[in-house]
Amino acid sequence: MANVKFDNITVRYGSNTVLDNFSLEVESGKIVCLVGPSGCGKTTLVRALLGLNKPETGTITVGDRILFDAKKRINVPAEKRNIGIVFQDYAVWPHMTVVENVSYPLKKQRRPKEEIRERAMRALEQVHMTEYANHLPNQLSGGQQQRVAIARALVVDSDVLVMDEPITNLDAKLREEMLLEIRMIQKRLNATILYITHDQQSALQLCDKMAIMQLDGTLCQYGTDEEIILHPANRFTFEFIGVSNFIPVVKNGNSVALDCGEMIPYADAIPKEVENGGFELGVRPNDIVFDPASPLKAKVDSRVFLGSEYNYFLSLGKKQIRVQQSMLDARTKGVAEEGETIGIRFLNTRFYPAQKGGATA
Repeated sequence: MANVKFDNITVRYGSNTVLDNFSLEVESGKIVCLVGPSGCGKTTLVRALLGLNKPETGTITVGDRILFDAKKRINVPAEKRNIGIVFQDYAVWPHMTVVENVSYPLKKQRRPKEEIRERAMRALEQVHMTEYANHLPNQLSGGQQQRVAIARALVVDSDVLVMDEPITNLDAKLREEMLLEIRMIQKRLNATILYITHDQQSALQLCDKMAIMQLDGTLCQYGTDEEIILHPANRFTFEFIGVSNFIPVVKNGNSVALDCGEMIPYADAIPKEVENGGFELGVRPNDIVFDPASPLKAKVDSRVFLGSEYNYFLSLGKKQIRVQQSMLDARTKGVAEEGETIGIRFLNTRFYPAQKGGATA
């Protein structure tokens, strides 16, 4: 497998610039998740890699091969780019058996029959589907059909494997199983996988690294899941990856207060530039803890048990905030009851310039 490098890629549709001098390098042998809201350019970037879009500027290389170079006028045809792809809707042919589906790319290359059979069965073995080789797709579950699609992508010994929302159509249990399966396949093959999704939870479970794209098509952060969760580059990353609360910070006389429909004094340390207001305090739900001694009081509106944690909605003044309490914390410190007024404390707070139109929770 090989690394993938996008260097100053610009793609426009008419007057609409989707990607403007976009650069990203995907390391060899890694699963990199391309994450961002719908319309941010994820699919456009992948189509450029596959040779289905022609950028106006920049270069695209896979390993030592230049697939596209605007200045040198290099544009390798899509069928010669040696990139496997797995789509969201499986795209398996219903009239072909499993082994026929997997063999199809090799037949298009006019490989010898013996080689086709051997490589198809090896690909099916990699996804644990050899016993279903002679089944038709309608005899398989959704997860099994997706494994067939993965085997078909693997059979041509691709330099890179692209997965475009491959588990969206599966139920929750199958999604978990497929994420594990994809990770195991990647480990066995040391594959380079570019995984496109808007599902942050799947990305966090699967990826070695994440590339976070903003709505305007810019890359705002690239790093491991720990780096992105613990050290977000900007407000967009903080808000997009994970759940977050935002509370306006205002100057109230000689002190600082939280604007929650009523002014609530805030005595914790804050950066100097925040003291005059115009900022919002950002805090994740799992970074809010119950503390009877805290002067910051909130009322418990609702509590839901989710198996591994409790999810709360609290009223802080007239503003509702979300709190997540781990089972360990619940067992050692107890749970808060609906209707109860309880002290809360913020951990790992961040401050961002206030957005026009107010904060969101």
